[in-house]
Amino acid sequence: MRLSKKKILVFSRMHITNFGDPIIADCCKYIIKKTAKENRYRVKVTMADVYEKDIAVTKKLLKGQKAVVFPGGGLNSVVFNNKLLEILKLIEEQKNTSVFFNAVGILKVKPRKKNEELLIKLFNHNQVKQVTTRGDYDQLLKYIQSPRVYPEKLVFDPAIWVNEAYEIEHSIDSEKIGIGVIRPEIFQSNGNDFSAEDVFQMYFNIVNELEAKGFAWEFFSNGMKEDYNFGVETLKRMGRSTKKYIGKNVKSSRELVEKIASYKAVIAARLHANIISTSLRVPSVALVWNDKMNLFAEIIGEEERYIGVEHLKDADYIVHQLELAIKNGYDEKKIDCMKNVTVETIKNIIIS
Repeated sequence: MRLSKKKILVFSRMHITNFGDPIIADCCKYIIKKTAKENRYRVKVTMADVYEKDIAVTKKLLKGQKAVVFPGGGLNSVVFNNKLLEILKLIEEQKNTSVFFNAVGILKVKPRKKNEELLIKLFNHNQVKQVTTRGDYDQLLKYIQSPRVYPEKLVFDPAIWVNEAYEIEHSIDSEKIGIGVIRPEIFQSNGNDFSAEDVFQMYFNIVNELEAKGFAWEFFSNGMKEDYNFGVETLKRMGRSTKKYIGKNVKSSRELVEKIASYKAVIAARLHANIISTSLRVPSVALVWNDKMNLFAEIIGEEERYIGVEHLKDADYIVHQLELAIKNGYDEKKIDCMKNVTVETIKNIIIS
């Protein structure tokens, strides 16, 4: 008799316009299905939006699920984590459902006390079998008060599989540099001494340095309207054509991945623009405003390419790091090793 497929539900932020989170969900689903197939397990993986408004719909989605997976991304919002707690209370109605927090991102610097309280409640819920993090492992351990069925691990963000999940490859003939823009207030709101005017000047200087070295370039965003609008505003201040140097904003996760795949290399301020670049093997340099970017840099062994505020006014330094990235590529052994560690944690979702 053939065994029925194990039902697994991936619960994520699916309908936001910063396409990092939808990409995380898509890639998590892909890894689960791929790992199950390679280990000859039968699974049925579905996806749902955390922000589904109809509680009856959520209950129906949860019915019969053997595992519920929160696929990754930041857990630093009190509003979002309260929503996760509501979902856990619904899951309690099904005693045989296991819960997995996969590749979560949590703040190490100045975390909010209320949010820390919520993380403790979430991670120590009796149906939570495993918690893994894409960032600071020691910080995660502060919120685990009792051992889980499976041990905590430092793992990759699922988006590192985006090249496979979306079946998109780097266009190696490209000569254009993609510059990922971000809303200028984000640096100061994350405790950096770097004003909105500093952010404008940073992009202005990067463009001038790229042109001085003969690189073609254009701006892009991860889809967030505020980021895109700042890119448009910056080009207007520079006296540059918005049609030529940014075009229309991306409208989907796939469109974002395709755009990054079309570049020779990337300079970007959003974490997932850099993770997508890494997956596609597009050389990238990060403009760092939050420690989560440095944590990813440590995992892939490319700390020099993740540039902190102390160097962001130095366009020559930034572009030099880009040239080194183009020349040296990625540490494939390091990436493969962490992928293997991550897959072992995904197996736990399948076999639990």
